[in-house]
Amino acid sequence: MGGPALAAFSVITGVLSAKAQMDAGKAKANQFRAEARQTELQGRVEALNFKRQAVAVMKQTERVMASNVARAAAGNMNPFASGQTPDLIASLNLRTGVSDANLARSNADMAKSMSKYQADQLRTAAVNANRFARQQAFITIGQSIASAGYLYPTHGFTGNATPAPTYGGGLGPLA
Repeated sequence: MGGPALAAFSVITGVLSAKAQMDAGKAKANQFRAEARQTELQGRVEALNFKRQAVAVMKQTERVMASNVARAAAGNMNPFASGQTPDLIASLNLRTGVSDANLARSNADMAKSMSKYQADQLRTAAVNANRFARQQAFITIGQSIASAGYLYPTHGFTGNATPAPTYGGGLGPLA
């Protein structure tokens, strides 16, 4: 294989390597985008679970309050009298239930927000993966062209080759 063939082979392999780098970058970017979608879905599921938890807490609070009313009525007390023991117990139970339900709702909002934040980070990583792949491909092509120039120097690009001395015949400048 001569110099021109080696130089052409160097450029071709460089271009193919650059294409492979671009394809790998696209694949990595697609992976990041898929992870972003998965993260968002997971956040929505977590948020839904927290909201279900809030509903369950409120249902339990409702049961406790109904039970307290029934006990007070069975004990010959007015369960709805303001300022009485049943009323104070009901207020405490209600406050605790609402606090727990609000905490679960806050957790739902936080889960959704965090998943969106993580998904945005993954989308940014996808953009950066594509950008990095393009830069690497450009560098690879440049290196293959430089390698071709070293293998088969041409006029204006001699690589590491030193020009052969030319003699015009005779004794040259010493004469």
